[in-house]
Amino acid sequence: MIFIVCFGILSGCLILTPPKNGSPCVQIGNIPLPGICMFRSVTGIPCPGCSLLRSMVSAMHGDVVKSLEYHRLGLLTLVYVALQFLFRLAILLFPMLGIRFSRFDSYLNRGIILLAVLFGVNWILILIQLI
Repeated sequence: MIFIVCFGILSGCLILTPPKNGSPCVQIGNIPLPGICMFRSVTGIPCPGCSLLRSMVSAMHGDVVKSLEYHRLGLLTLVYVALQFLFRLAILLFPMLGIRFSRFDSYLNRGIILLAVLFGVNWILILIQLI
């Protein structure tokens, strides 16, 4: 299941194109997708993941500076998803590796907790800037 989710995220980041010409939306070809955040539209404040998709798409297309401008944790999230994908792919292709690299699996599980904490801290910093 984790493999499928990571594959979907990585392929989505490859298929989508970063925003162009000041547009706030990612695009499929020349068709812009609406940039809708339900949390932001209801509360008026950005959610912890606001601009994360734009950040990950920009990073996947090689624009690291723009990625970091959109969201501080977009690049780190993309690296985490890529590591999860590669680990799960290796387990599928070589099942014997699962026994040898079970420790790496626990590191990835701890990594998601660390990433969640970083998202919380980042969100608090964003909220402080809005005051």
